[in-house]
Amino acid sequence: MTKFKQWLYNRFLPAWCRDNLMETNARLMAANAEQKQEINRLNAYIDGLHTAMRAQRRIAIRNEVKP
Repeated sequence: MTKFKQWLYNRFLPAWCRDNLMETNARLMAANAEQKQEINRLNAYIDGLHTAMRAQRRIAIRNEVKP
């Protein structure tokens, strides 16, 4: 939290509101961290699938007509 926000909260908010704000911010930051971890895990899964698809053998079908 920046120093300005901290000063603003401490200076102008009532104690009950400040406590509620800090608890809510902490809860939301924890949820945000969980979501970031989930996104990183899913991106790693997607990268693995891309690598596996590129590593598969390719079948070349040649449709050449010989007279």
